[in-house]
Amino acid sequence: MSTVPWIPSPKTPIEYLKYGLGVNSSDVVLDLGCGDGRVLLEFAKAGAHTICIEINRILCNVAQLAFRVHGMENKIDVICKDFFSVDLANIKPKPTIVYAYLYPSTLEALSNKLENELDTCTIIATLDFPIRGWSPVFVKHIIDENDHSRTVWIYVNGFSNPKARQLTESGMVGLADLPNYCTCRRKLFLL
Repeated sequence: MSTVPWIPSPKTPIEYLKYGLGVNSSDVVLDLGCGDGRVLLEFAKAGAHTICIEINRILCNVAQLAFRVHGMENKIDVICKDFFSVDLANIKPKPTIVYAYLYPSTLEALSNKLENELDTCTIIATLDFPIRGWSPVFVKHIIDENDHSRTVWIYVNGFSNPKARQLTESGMVGLADLPNYCTCRRKLFLL
């Protein structure tokens, strides 16, 4: 897959996600294409452990340096590879939240990987672009610090993805029928 350009995420939607998702020390946040690590740094400030997957070696180094400067080098793991080549199921610790600010074509190419390699109940947050074929559990329009309109899309693997909505002989699969439904509890502060 060809690389996509790095476009920094604006601060306002990231602040919204940090508080809206209730990010805390029990979370592991994975950023697909983390760039300079600014998004992960915000989540780390809320106590989360963070994992950066970035193909650009220079940006990997910048992300590590940013965490070191803030005294949080123990809060980030950097995987300097193409995220398509990383088996997300083998990432330790397991991500509870995945963040992606990627083009629609890249999100579409990633959708099967997310569905098959992430645990049920993993939250996936995308900025500006939806994951085609998935049903968001929440969508929020935000005006960022530069007065640009942004859209935050929130998905939950096991509920939003196509396999979770497969038809059975008796009809549509309900949420209560999904695996681990009872353990998928997270208090959200989304407004």
